[in-house]
Amino acid sequence: MDIWVLYTILKHMNLNKVFYLIITFLLSSNAFGQSEKILGSWKPFAVDNGEFYMNIKNDSISLYKEFDYVRNDSLKIKQMKDVVSQIYFSQKHIFKENGKYIQDLFMANFEFDYKVDQSRNLILTFENQFKNNKNALEIPYKLENNILYLEIPLTETVIKLWLKK
Repeated sequence: MDIWVLYTILKHMNLNKVFYLIITFLLSSNAFGQSEKILGSWKPFAVDNGEFYMNIKNDSISLYKEFDYVRNDSLKIKQMKDVVSQIYFSQKHIFKENGKYIQDLFMANFEFDYKVDQSRNLILTFENQFKNNKNALEIPYKLENNILYLEIPLTETVIKLWLKK
């Protein structure tokens, strides 16, 4: 149904206010829907740390130049997959409604305050409830087809994660 037809029907029914509320709701849900979609618990299924790319959904691994010496050694590749799985694929990244971001990692848990900056595709994380922006960590993100892509800039090489709920 065309929106103007709906408007005309509502207008004749003296439901203009309802119509404007619906339009306002639809517009606001598009503006803020991305930050709501990020809520929940996410688990990595693929990682690229600059030395290798590994995807457990399709059981693939690609080695960069640093690991050329492992390329033809199936035992070392299996050991590497086991270690990578334990470190990266046991993680959980939890975004809560109360503005808390929890990184449940292999050997530690971290809790941050977070805000989503949709205009710059960044998740801003702080340890100090946004009292001091000097220590903010900016995490580039993309949310597409129910896959959350994060670039964690904690090391010299950015760690790229692909996550699913």
